[in-house]
Amino acid sequence: VNRFTVNQSNMSETIKLYTDLGNFRAFKILISAEYNNVSIEIPEFKLGVDNLSKEFLAKNPLGRVPVLETSQGVITESNAIARYIARLRPDIGLYGKTFYDSAVIDSWIDYNSHDIELPATLLLYPILGYTAYNEVIANKAKNDLTKVFQLLNNYLKEKTYLVGESISLADITIATTLIYPLKFVLDGEFRKPFINVIRWFDTLVNQPEFIAVVGTVVYAEVELKAPGVQATNTSKPAQVQSKEPKEKKEKKAKEPKAEKPKEEKPKEEKAPKKKAKDDDDDEPEPDYQEKKAEHPFKLLDKTSPTTFVMDTWKKTYSNTDDYRVAMDYFWANFDPSGWSLYRGDYLYNDELKVLFMTSNLIGGFIQRTEEIRKWLFGTMTIRGEEGKFLKVTCYYLIRGDSIQPLIDCNDDAACYQWTKLPVPVSDEDKELVYTYWCSEGPLEGEPNLDSRVYK
Repeated sequence: VNRFTVNQSNMSETIKLYTDLGNFRAFKILISAEYNNVSIEIPEFKLGVDNLSKEFLAKNPLGRVPVLETSQGVITESNAIARYIARLRPDIGLYGKTFYDSAVIDSWIDYNSHDIELPATLLLYPILGYTAYNEVIANKAKNDLTKVFQLLNNYLKEKTYLVGESISLADITIATTLIYPLKFVLDGEFRKPFINVIRWFDTLVNQPEFIAVVGTVVYAEVELKAPGVQATNTSKPAQVQSKEPKEKKEKKAKEPKAEKPKEEKPKEEKAPKKKAKDDDDDEPEPDYQEKKAEHPFKLLDKTSPTTFVMDTWKKTYSNTDDYRVAMDYFWANFDPSGWSLYRGDYLYNDELKVLFMTSNLIGGFIQRTEEIRKWLFGTMTIRGEEGKFLKVTCYYLIRGDSIQPLIDCNDDAACYQWTKLPVPVSDEDKELVYTYWCSEGPLEGEPNLDSRVYK
């Protein structure tokens, strides 16, 4: 049991924080605890299960997390919990050194709740698969975040921190709300004008207290898209094509000025016709290119049909009451001439120490693999012991005889050592596939800490 000392007195108590992995609203609580040297016990907690239990609903009837349990009672709502932790050590100064400072910190926390959290989550949740994507809402959210960055950039022009001359709960609260947007959505082009915000953010996230909770924050190089958003990009070529008629008009205007004879008018008519044909040729080119760029798996389905139907397997897996029966169906129908089984082991397991960050790693991998969902099935798993060693392993069924299409569509796949299961698949490999696809562990003698199914 972890313990901490309250206000440098001899009194001690055990406090527990109930939260799901990677919850950004819990970050400010845990980072404040790092600054104030407050030890918090974090029980294993599964959102959608534990928060609906009678025991948890007795703590918070709304079923929301995070929830802090103290010897004096339960505290709900993340801002209230963060304030409680920040106030435990007045000498550290997270909640300000004067009443005025505390009031200004409160104003920033309220601003974060009203003006930052909402657009940040509206922009991020569709990407994480929590909500459906809506283009109007996403654009409005990004515009609102732009206004937030403009305000912060102006405010921080001659300031290092939001309140006073040291890090406060105001800095912690706003910075932790911006971590995921800056990691997944707000790319270099977006960040470029806001040098003061990025300087301030870099200062914070590189503090040991931040790193202990959220690890190293890597900025988004390319904006991560929600599943199915690719269709919105087609509007850009359409806008380019809409400019072509203007060029036609300019060409037609120039030709009559250059030559007036009647005999040459037919030539003028032919010329536009040729140009029109050229223009017409220009218009189908994208379609032609699309056909050229048709995904290899689509071509494979046409040229080398397979007896194994992926949709049927995914429905069988999803609806089964007995995974052994489902796997019997799989092996009976598996077509090794049209499909391959690969094991992937993460190359940088030695860098993995924090479970929620590793869960984000495999969650991001799955999100980036949407392009080939029709031809891919498998699981991403984390095993080991948090704080000591974590191992990420995946088992994937993929169309064809190569893992390269997965690497082509998802750069993260290059960070794995891929091993193709030999055919015919041995009983030992079949049991490993079952263990990774269907069981809750242990996985190769180690606890299964997290598992995501890609289907």
